[in-house]
Amino acid sequence: MSFDHERAAEVPLTPLRAFVAVGRHGNFTRAGAALGVTQGAVSRHIASLEAFAGGRLFHRRGSTVEFTPSGLQLFEAVKDAMSTIEMTMQLLAQRGRKHDRLKVRTSMPSFAMTVVVPALGAYTAQHGVQIDLITSLAPPEPSDDFDVLITRDLSVPGTESWELMREELVCVASPSLLEKHRARSKSGWPLVAARSRPDVIATWAIAAGIATESLYVVATYDHLFLAITAAIGGTGFLVVPKLLVLDPLRDGTLVLADGQSIGSGASYLAYVSTHSAHAQSAGDFCRWLKGMLRERM
Repeated sequence: MSFDHERAAEVPLTPLRAFVAVGRHGNFTRAGAALGVTQGAVSRHIASLEAFAGGRLFHRRGSTVEFTPSGLQLFEAVKDAMSTIEMTMQLLAQRGRKHDRLKVRTSMPSFAMTVVVPALGAYTAQHGVQIDLITSLAPPEPSDDFDVLITRDLSVPGTESWELMREELVCVASPSLLEKHRARSKSGWPLVAARSRPDVIATWAIAAGIATESLYVVATYDHLFLAITAAIGGTGFLVVPKLLVLDPLRDGTLVLADGQSIGSGASYLAYVSTHSAHAQSAGDFCRWLKGMLRERM
């Protein structure tokens, strides 16, 4: 068989990258989050690649996909090569910005402690960029020195912004506490609260049809990360952004108390400072953060 060099030159590399991402993540949505593009963009790339290949590469099964025999053959042939290309490009990019050190500021200390900080080691290892994390509840001043601001309640007009994800609230408890109060109505549940988020209990109560004046708060803490620890220990039920308790829910130290997930109406946002000397790296960090959060959910 002769090799068609003209045909090889036409191989659509961007759709091929999207194809590998779908193969790794199992559906178009997670692949898009990993690539920093929409699900629709991934679908278009796959359609383009299937047209080039002359046949279907995936079977669609609801929100998930499975390889066709041709798709599996292609994935096995290109996945390692694509990983090598991506790693090499990352290393080359790091050489040009190896001295980057980003100052990331956030108004959400519990979000920083439970979600961002545990992932920073992997980010630095992959991108070669060190992260200095600063927490402050005060709005930033024009003279403040930072590259990225992560927030849910502050606005920075005139800057590049990223909507990371919408906030959902859940009520959680330790398994033993939920069992103890299973027969009691929600209005009688002992609650733990956080001063940093006084809104969450009322939002949950209204959605559950509970009069706020009947709520029973047994303990109050400054921040949600302290209240989460108290809930794990069985102190009380906790209304909390779901993103902050994914790990305890997965390992079983906390369970959903009522099965409800309530939109708070807020979104997690990231802004790149107009004064940043590392705007490219700051934008890359925001893109990575958005993808990481989508993968966690």
